[in-house]
Amino acid sequence: MRDFLRSPLARLWAPVLIPAAALAYLDRGTDSGDLVYFVHKGEQLLSGGWANTFADPQLQSGPLQLALFGAIRDLGALAFLIELGVAALLVYVLGRLGLSNRARLAVGLLAVASGLTHIAFVYGHPAEAIVPLLWVLAGVWARQDRVLAAGAVVGLSAGLELWGVLGVAVLLLAPRLTRAVAGACLQAAVVAAMLAPFALAGTFRMFDHEWRVTSGTVLGLIVGPGAHFGWPLRLAQASLALAAGTALAFALRRSAHALWLVPLAVALVRLVLDPVSFGWYWLEVEALVLVGAGLVLKELPSRLPANRLVRALGPQH
Repeated sequence: MRDFLRSPLARLWAPVLIPAAALAYLDRGTDSGDLVYFVHKGEQLLSGGWANTFADPQLQSGPLQLALFGAIRDLGALAFLIELGVAALLVYVLGRLGLSNRARLAVGLLAVASGLTHIAFVYGHPAEAIVPLLWVLAGVWARQDRVLAAGAVVGLSAGLELWGVLGVAVLLLAPRLTRAVAGACLQAAVVAAMLAPFALAGTFRMFDHEWRVTSGTVLGLIVGPGAHFGWPLRLAQASLALAAGTALAFALRRSAHALWLVPLAVALVRLVLDPVSFGWYWLEVEALVLVGAGLVLKELPSRLPANRLVRALGPQH
């Protein structure tokens, strides 16, 4: 028992996941926004009519997310899967960044308390929290020259929401540009493998969808609410987001903070230039800021004046 109480399971994972599970229990009967629609389309994807899953141009979710939702179907079970999954992924990613268990615990509890896990479920868009965390993980692996694993993770993130492809910017944190290109090629192959069956075997109209610019957005101030915003403009938006991420990746290559600031730059530019605005969009920013807070906690002891003095004096004999 004593060994168990000293284990990471008792000191880290349980203290974070138990509150997340309690919230999921309370949320399981609430209106979960677009999740019902995604479950319905996921059921179609897993049926004989799978080829026409994306015949509806309004469907902008990725096939990986749809398959998962369609397989589970039960909203109560999805509440636990999503809320526990988001909390666990955050704690795992923080571990890959080298944070202590104490720092991971603090950030994990802050994530649950600030609503990251709750909003990921009740609005029905968990990818908004999950995809940025996968980008950070891909950035860690890219820096370790595990570019194929990093590219695969970014590609799979696009299987949740297609904008996950923008995570390609973190591959530039690889030791060499040629290695980043190798990771990007695998990412493209993963995305193509997920979407090609629907385009070849059925009706694929994801790229036919057009949004209307809404009030309260930057674009609404420029072109006015109601203007059409189709996929050509989405590509322009994506290009600017990638340009911001790329510039920061080269500027901060040697900084540990590049692992969250590069994805944050991509996310912020994408959100600022988006034609519509929903509360759940900002889960991307919240998830990345939590990662940044974790890195600050990691560095904090070394920045304290007392610790600087000890290092300056050196070992005492």
